[in-house]
Amino acid sequence: MDNISVNKKTEIKKKVNKISSDVRNLSSGAARSNPVIDSLITEGGEDFYSFLKYLKLNCEKDIMVLSPKHHYYFEYRDLIDVKILINIVKLNQIKNLGSFLSTLFRVLPPRSKFIGCFSDSKSTNGSRFPFFPPAKMFNKMINFLDSKTERDMGRKDAIKYLEAHGFSVEEMEEINDLIYFLSTSSKVK
Repeated sequence: MDNISVNKKTEIKKKVNKISSDVRNLSSGAARSNPVIDSLITEGGEDFYSFLKYLKLNCEKDIMVLSPKHHYYFEYRDLIDVKILINIVKLNQIKNLGSFLSTLFRVLPPRSKFIGCFSDSKSTNGSRFPFFPPAKMFNKMINFLDSKTERDMGRKDAIKYLEAHGFSVEEMEEINDLIYFLSTSSKVK
């Protein structure tokens, strides 16, 4: 009788190990099932993915992530079937923003979605000194010393830039001090 119970315990243990192994394989396979989402989370962070989930676009196909690691290299045929284009770099940090947005509008298919983010430098975030917030002054000084260009931009500025280059803004949400936006190309066939 003892022998039977030992065998049953061994069988149960084997089944539990197999199930947990199958679960691990499924979860790791699910993580690898969409390399675009993996890239977005790795390079853009969890907040980008959270925004995509909030929009219920995280399961869409034909998503492309513009990664600064790949120096924005893409060919026209890469963008023919793209329905959602995600730019990881903040709009404030794009040197020739007008040219960048014009190019995107020309190459993206009609009604495609463009998602990105920017930091709202015009928000005072509760500061008592709206004209000289300390963080803003510090960032300007660092940008000057590093010879970086981070343009001042508020929500209205971002909307104006996007609309001037053929995108209509549908959604904006603040997540961890960045404003994430969803816009749609107004191009028709």
